[in-house]
Amino acid sequence: VLISGDEEYRSEEGLPMLGKILAVRHGFNCTVLFPLDTNGVIDPNIQTNIPGFEELAGADMVIMQLRFRELPDDKMKYFVDYLNAGKPILGLRTATHSFAYSRNKTSPYAKFDWQSKEWPGGFGQQVLGDTWISHHGNHGSESTLAIFNDAFKNHPLMRGVSDVWGPTDVYGVAHL
Repeated sequence: VLISGDEEYRSEEGLPMLGKILAVRHGFNCTVLFPLDTNGVIDPNIQTNIPGFEELAGADMVIMQLRFRELPDDKMKYFVDYLNAGKPILGLRTATHSFAYSRNKTSPYAKFDWQSKEWPGGFGQQVLGDTWISHHGNHGSESTLAIFNDAFKNHPLMRGVSDVWGPTDVYGVAHL
């Protein structure tokens, strides 16, 4: 099960592609979950509704790219049951700060919040090894430029490739 839910890094686009690769090329049965608005339209800005968490009950692996989600307790129970079963989880990019409980601070799952004091650093730190600490550099104003080695300019992988540039930044880490 691949769980999409971030409004910054386009997991609603990338995870279906990853799911297709895993299904078509490697034979896995994949299900991708998305945040949906009240009309059933995929909307990465919806933090409280990702239908389909019951799929976790039969999942062999979870690949997640969540950011600042606060799911209803009945959905989170499926996630916690999966987690407590000791099954594998692969957290991508923003998974270090998957959960943020600002609406229902009395939820039994509020400790999953990335800023949790009860369970320091929440899910990210306790399960994945770290929570979100900071952006390294100036978030939203830095970029990456690829500079190609001329010795490989005629390599088949480089056909059709010219300038590669993208707005990027990286996360700072403090817990090692």
